[in-house]
Amino acid sequence: MTANPLVSVILSIYNGELYLREAIESILNQTISDFEFIIILDPSTDNSRTIIQSYKDTRIILLNNDHNLGLAQSLNRGLETARGKYLVRMDADDISLPERLEKQVTFMESHKEVGVCGSWLKIIGPGGGWIRELPVDHETIKCHLLFGPLIAHPTVIMRRDLLIEHNLFYNPAFLYAEDYELWSRCARHFRLANQSEVLYLYRHHAEQASRAFKDQEQFGVLVILEELKTNLGINTSAEEIKLHLDIGIHRIPASSSFAERAFRWVVKLKEANRQYNYYPEPEFTIMLDKRWVEITDRCTVKK
Repeated sequence: MTANPLVSVILSIYNGELYLREAIESILNQTISDFEFIIILDPSTDNSRTIIQSYKDTRIILLNNDHNLGLAQSLNRGLETARGKYLVRMDADDISLPERLEKQVTFMESHKEVGVCGSWLKIIGPGGGWIRELPVDHETIKCHLLFGPLIAHPTVIMRRDLLIEHNLFYNPAFLYAEDYELWSRCARHFRLANQSEVLYLYRHHAEQASRAFKDQEQFGVLVILEELKTNLGINTSAEEIKLHLDIGIHRIPASSSFAERAFRWVVKLKEANRQYNYYPEPEFTIMLDKRWVEITDRCTVKK
């Protein structure tokens, strides 16, 4: 491994022995070798440490946390340790396809304006077998940050110099949705993207309980509130934020009153963006119009 590797792969783990070997080997078997593999281990009660230490590859750097730091702080420790030009995320129960690093580096080298880039991913495990295709252009991704992230966290490659320049580290206060919060801040400084091919296999399994979704939504609300306030100058009421969330996750009742409130809210968002000019047009209006069509189709109410 060189003194300054091209890529720093960062994996944070806590009690993740079940699929850990597959995850580690999917990185070690990449088609490029110029990388360091930083693994941050929260104190675990399973065999995670033993599995990691069984690999004698000098590219692996194991950081043992003295106490449970959680994902955001552990990733920050990885970012502070990293020496690579590019930072790549990896999760302990997933698989990176063999050409992932090579293809992501090639993309970033030819798209100097992009600071964070994800990819499409294939869902594996129970109920899997399908591909999640995500928008590839910055304008669409940035607009949709008003409702949620369209970059899958473990698929990303990031420019380390830009994160350092703009002090863009994970917010430790976000126990969930730490990636969404980071992308929201990144979009204010540089362009985001996704590659339109599957480079990552994301494992869906029983441990991913519905409670995790509720926690994601709870912390995601904080990001949305900041997007609305900082980027559009809107301080929302409790009723408005609930309406916004319902629209965002397609939780649309067959109700004429919902449609009427939603129409007023969409108009308010458009008017605010005309004033603040933060979200790119016409993508912002196109996004809101699509959501309005979905509402009218569900509610069968004409505006």
